[in-house]
Amino acid sequence: MNKNTTDITLSAYFNDIVIGYYEDEALVKQLGRQLGFDVDMDTFMAVSFQYPSDMNVKPEDRERLTDAAQAVIGLSEINRRITGKQIITCDSGVCVILITHDKAEMRRILDAVKTVAAEEVGRIVSDRRIRVGIGTIEGGIKGIRHTYSNAQDAVKAEIFKKDRVILEYMGMEIYSSINQMVVSFGDRLTRTVLRQLGETEKRVLSQYYKCKEDAALTAEELGMTQEEVRNSLAQVKVNTGLDVNDTEDNFKLHFITIAKKVLENDERIRRNR
Repeated sequence: MNKNTTDITLSAYFNDIVIGYYEDEALVKQLGRQLGFDVDMDTFMAVSFQYPSDMNVKPEDRERLTDAAQAVIGLSEINRRITGKQIITCDSGVCVILITHDKAEMRRILDAVKTVAAEEVGRIVSDRRIRVGIGTIEGGIKGIRHTYSNAQDAVKAEIFKKDRVILEYMGMEIYSSINQMVVSFGDRLTRTVLRQLGETEKRVLSQYYKCKEDAALTAEELGMTQEEVRNSLAQVKVNTGLDVNDTEDNFKLHFITIAKKVLENDERIRRNR
């Protein structure tokens, strides 16, 4: 992207930004307006479709991702108005960058992005698993680079969530940080509390948080009565002094159940290496 550039596709525009190939920011803003958006005022979010990092991705492999990427492009009003190529090539697949007028609008289409991306990926015939990375919602030229790199990094967190197709950078970054902390200190933490609980209390507590603290749903999932669930949670308080009905205690118990899951997952990863 230089002063001689008079016509550019959105794909080339974003590609030049993410690799830093532009002469000055004024030119970037000018070409953005020419394409139909304001790089300073509008909002951007990258969505990447990627094969496993150990795969040698060929042009025909990327071509299989095109329909999925195009379907996601169609969810943004601004993107729909822009003609020409919009899909960017990345290391293990392809990426698109959606544009909306503000973060609130991007949040409104985010659920649709996840649903459509998952459906489209499900239609792709491939013997390798394809995952979708969703970057952070950003603004400005630096924000475009950030959301692009974050969408790529989100998929790298697949080691923690092997069963997921859609991986959001924000959630994966938080999970990765918790994982590092738990692996370092979690064993001592979980032993201190969980050794005080019987197997039934552990099972009920774990399911209780999986069910978003809904005692009725927990009972249904475990084949228990609600009274039995409440009694088990009450026994947690008796044995540990931590009460699920107290905000601070509830946070501690929830964190401990997460730590237990992380440690078990880490152990499985080590055994499979």
